[in-house]
Amino acid sequence: MLEIDLSVQADAVRNVLATHGIHRALAMLNDRTEYRYTGLYKLDGDTMRAAHVFDRSAEYRTWLKVVPLSKSLCRFAIEKGQFMTSHASKDLALADHPHAGLIESYYGRLLTRSDGTPYGTFIHFDVEPRIISPDEVKFLREVTPVFLRYAD
Repeated sequence: MLEIDLSVQADAVRNVLATHGIHRALAMLNDRTEYRYTGLYKLDGDTMRAAHVFDRSAEYRTWLKVVPLSKSLCRFAIEKGQFMTSHASKDLALADHPHAGLIESYYGRLLTRSDGTPYGTFIHFDVEPRIISPDEVKFLREVTPVFLRYAD
């Protein structure tokens, strides 16, 4: 079986970030999944703001640009360091959440500045049910902190 060196792939993401910027690097990470959207959401007081979002379909901007933290799935990633749901409308823990059904699948990781304060989240999300593999989660744990060097 062919074994893929994840450190080489992580270096490729870092290189794309340095030479082509955040949007291209998000596209690269999005291509590794089936999710429609991949983005960085910035914590701004009690609000999550879309700082950078890649839309695989690029048909229309249906993603939420500004969301109150209390109504955002990112709140769980910020609280726990990581959060995922593959089918929000069937996830009993999210039964009363306002975006369950609107955002059907979500994977988010907390991004923390060097001083320990939260920047916001790196997320994959979709209006359709999606899953993320444990290997991809491990890979994202390694590469997503690098985005903060280039984020505003």
